[in-house]
Amino acid sequence: MKIIVTGATGFIGRHLNVQLRLLGHELITVSRHPIMVIRKDVQIGKHFVMDLGETDRSKSDYYLFENLCNQHKPDVIFHLASSAVVKPDEEDPHRIILDNTVSTQKVVHYAPEGCKVVLASSVIVYGDWLFKRGDVNQRSYTEQSACKPTSIYGMTKRASESIVESYTEAGKIDGVSARLCATVGSGLTHGIIKDFIRKVKSENPYLEALGSHPGSTKPFCHIEDVVDALIMLGTQDNLTDRVFNVVPDDSINVEEVAEAVMSALEIEKTIKWLGDGANWKGDNRIIRTDNSLLKAEGWNPRFRKSKDVIFDVVSRNK
Repeated sequence: MKIIVTGATGFIGRHLNVQLRLLGHELITVSRHPIMVIRKDVQIGKHFVMDLGETDRSKSDYYLFENLCNQHKPDVIFHLASSAVVKPDEEDPHRIILDNTVSTQKVVHYAPEGCKVVLASSVIVYGDWLFKRGDVNQRSYTEQSACKPTSIYGMTKRASESIVESYTEAGKIDGVSARLCATVGSGLTHGIIKDFIRKVKSENPYLEALGSHPGSTKPFCHIEDVVDALIMLGTQDNLTDRVFNVVPDDSINVEEVAEAVMSALEIEKTIKWLGDGANWKGDNRIIRTDNSLLKAEGWNPRFRKSKDVIFDVVSRNK
């Protein structure tokens, strides 16, 4: 297959690139930055530098993706490009909208007719309504649960899903959205795991953590399982569902994350909680999601528990 990967220099993109090439696909990568190779023995292919969120028609970046699709006519597009953090919401929400929502519209609009488009979305599209109301009958978000995002980032991801759905219903593309959670693995560049590894190794006798005991609860998925899921969604025909949670079998709270990190590093510290005032607005304190729909399509994750994911990642990143 001829495949385009946007956001190809990001953490997930770099791992996805390698696996696609190992499977023998013809790969074209897109990013704002020069390509980054995580395996020197794998030749990635053609790389194009462009800003997919560009809206100024007088600039060449506005037309680059259209020209790319017209020239190469991809069978599949993995759209990973986005602003991947929530905290800048209050600083530059307009940039996030351009990077996430405008880029998605451009991708699906210029994709060849019938092209498979896999959008990297996020489980934070659900928000926190389920746990705020204390619903004891439904403890996990499924793909059929209502989406009530609490941040600009979450809103842009839900809007992007709607764009993909609209173009799919119109028969223009064959679209699917993968709702990802915290994804970690070899070559991790940021996030709570990276932060805790640094803090555990520091001279500080305490491990400082945001929030109050036991901290927020969220799922962590291994990069290898995420890549497997994305490739399955991109290459498998006749998917009856258009949105999938790409998550492990459980969620884990911050205290359990800290304990897993310390166990893998064989260093014990007392956790010092910084209080809820240290949290940022828009964060969802509890995220529990169901993965049965994706498993029914054949996804078989190697790391089913968040704790096992974290232990493996820390052991590889010591």
